[in-house]
Amino acid sequence: MKLDALNIFASLLIACLSLQTATAADPATFIPIFNGKTLESWRVIPPDQPTAWSVRDGLLVGSSDGKGSDLIWKDNDLGDFELKLSYRFRTQGNSGIHIRGLLGESSTHRVKGYHVDFGHVGIGPRVLGSWDFHGAARGDYLVARGSRVIIDKEGKKRFIKIEGALTSSDVRRREWNEVHVVVSGHHMYFSINGKRASEVVDNEAAKRIERGVIGLQLHSGPPMTIEFRDILLKRPSKQ
Repeated sequence: MKLDALNIFASLLIACLSLQTATAADPATFIPIFNGKTLESWRVIPPDQPTAWSVRDGLLVGSSDGKGSDLIWKDNDLGDFELKLSYRFRTQGNSGIHIRGLLGESSTHRVKGYHVDFGHVGIGPRVLGSWDFHGAARGDYLVARGSRVIIDKEGKKRFIKIEGALTSSDVRRREWNEVHVVVSGHHMYFSINGKRASEVVDNEAAKRIERGVIGLQLHSGPPMTIEFRDILLKRPSKQ
C-alpha cells in the first residue's frame, strides 16, 4: 500500500514538473498594450484629430464630433495573434477593431484590411458582430453576425450558420462587453461575451492580407463616445 501511494505521488510530481516546463518553454501569453495612463505606443489618424482619443480614469476614451478617426497600435507587422478587450458605448455609435490593417494604401479608407465590427445594440447584424474588409472591393462586408464565410480562391463566398452564435440580446447596452479576436493564418473569428459572433476563412490569395496593424475605430457619422479597457495581446511564440 505504501509503495502504491509513493508511486502515485511520484507520478503527480512528474506531471507537475512537466507542466511547468511546458509553460516555461512557451512564452506566448496575453500582455497589456494599453497602460491605463497615457496613449504611449498608440497614434491617432488622421493626425489633425488628436483630441478624439484620450485617457480618463484608467479608460481609453474615443469621442467624435462626427468625423471618423482611428487609434493605431505601434506594431505594423502583426500576423497571427489573439486580442482581448472590453468596450462600452456611452452613446449610440459604430466602432470596431482593424485587423492586419495597411495604412496609406486606400483612397476610400484610412485603414485597408479586415475589420471586426461592433456598434450599439440595435444597429443590426451587418455591423454588430460582423466582419468587414475596408479599402478594397470584396462586397459590402465579408460576413454578417451569426455566420461563417468561406471565401474560395476566386473570391466566391459560401456562408454557413454558426450554431449558438451571438445575438443582440447577448450584448449589454451601455455596459461593458468583452471581445476576443483570434487570427490564425487564413482563419479568423471573434466573440463577444463568450458567444461566437462571426468567422472568416479567406482563401482568396490575391486580396487577402497576411500582416499589418491593429487599431480602434471611431466611425464617421453622428457624434459618439466609446470607452475601452483591459486591452490584451497574445502573439505566438514563433512569429
